[in-house]
Amino acid sequence: MGAEHLIETLRGKRPSVLVVGDILLDRRWEGTAERLCREGPVPVLDVDRTLDAPGGAANTAMNLAALGARVRLLGVAGDDEPGDALVARLAEAGVETESIVRFPGRTTSVKARLVADGQLLLRSDFCRPADDDESREACDRALAAFGEADAVVLCDYGLGALAALDRPAARERARALVVDARHPAGWASLHADVVTPNASEAAELLGSPVPRVDRAAWAAEHAEEISRATGARHTLVTLDRDGTVLLSADETGPVGHTTRARPAPEQNAVGAGDTFVAGLALGLAAGLAIDEAADVGQTAADVVVESPGTSICTAERLLAELAGAPVPEAARGTGSDMRTTAGEERALKRPTAVRTWEETRRAVEEAREAGFAVVLTNGVFDELHRGHTAFLDEAARHGGLLVVGVNSDESVRRLRGAPPVVGEEDRAAVVAALGSVDCAVVFDSETAVPLIRELRPDVYVKGGDYLPGMLAEQSAVREVGGRLEVLGYVERKTAPRGRHALSNSADRGELS
Repeated sequence: MGAEHLIETLRGKRPSVLVVGDILLDRRWEGTAERLCREGPVPVLDVDRTLDAPGGAANTAMNLAALGARVRLLGVAGDDEPGDALVARLAEAGVETESIVRFPGRTTSVKARLVADGQLLLRSDFCRPADDDESREACDRALAAFGEADAVVLCDYGLGALAALDRPAARERARALVVDARHPAGWASLHADVVTPNASEAAELLGSPVPRVDRAAWAAEHAEEISRATGARHTLVTLDRDGTVLLSADETGPVGHTTRARPAPEQNAVGAGDTFVAGLALGLAAGLAIDEAADVGQTAADVVVESPGTSICTAERLLAELAGAPVPEAARGTGSDMRTTAGEERALKRPTAVRTWEETRRAVEEAREAGFAVVLTNGVFDELHRGHTAFLDEAARHGGLLVVGVNSDESVRRLRGAPPVVGEEDRAAVVAALGSVDCAVVFDSETAVPLIRELRPDVYVKGGDYLPGMLAEQSAVREVGGRLEVLGYVERKTAPRGRHALSNSADRGELS
């Protein structure tokens, strides 16, 4: 059946989903690092803000709530400040948290990241396995709620919250049972409705190395062995950028059904697996068949990998994606369907042209309304070369809409003491014609501070020769709540002589 059936089934429904498993808090300390510690050659992070997000099974619950389900979460947390923060974030999202086990004197598992100007400095894990009494209590509470839910998701990431689960009773009481486990072989006796191993976990089931090419064909070739090892009615092997492939132990099932993933940078894919499982469980809870539920899960995952700033897919956005609703003007391209194949076109590609300030502002507003992140960079772009194009290609991978500010001729004179070789209209037109660029706009200042304050980008990008502390734009980026990304650079061979014999520094992200 087509998208109309999926939309009709999902629209207006709020199925009940129970999520049980290992929960933790993802904590992120963000700030600046402009000096070294006296005790050793390590940066000192001056923390500006602390960001908390539910992780593990709690992230799956958050995604389900955003997709419109009624969600109850069961797991183990501590009676401590991180536990309070975790429960508060979940409650804000509408997740029912009253049944989470929080015994006095116990701690909450935390994964903490220290981030300076958008760059990860360190990750520290403070994770502990659940004690026996905590697991027993959590599993007893879960079993009592199994029959009330339209679907149950078990999330086993090795922290022991599910160790005491009575599996025969769980199988008997659950209507639709999904298992997302780091080691799915350990759940074979449960005979779940769906198990979702990734490629590495599927290979581990067979005791073989992960295939390097055509992983979907490999999974289909070993469907019987993988299905036997998981013990599930359906096994959905998730292949990140290559989508998913459905393997069914039940011969009447839709064996070999595949989904195709939207291409995205690796850093954007963090958490997309939880979103896929959430979308899958939502579909099953609403009464969809397994292949249809897989399509829903893939659609939700495609939304969250579009940009670093997107972490959830809302019910409204999911239905719009399934319907193929027209993308706002900022998101229109020249092709007939930009979402069908990986790498054909960027989601927000517009007809190439230099934009006025008013057109650029409108494009940014429309992109945000559509749920896309806005990326901004700037430069002179005099005598465009492959260092420029490689830089802009990489910048485009950080969001949905790439806006490029091109220095006016007058601002170049002020910066360099001499006019550019190529005039501003031609420089901007060439930049706008690049496949990675959505909007090019001429601006008349020595720094990008006015651009940043006007457009308020989610991500501001500069080249590898720039250290965060050297940028005049750094404080403006923080002021608008954006993130600074400093990219690498591409070396090129320089011309041997003449006025075009530029130094290699021109390719180090210095957009001259």
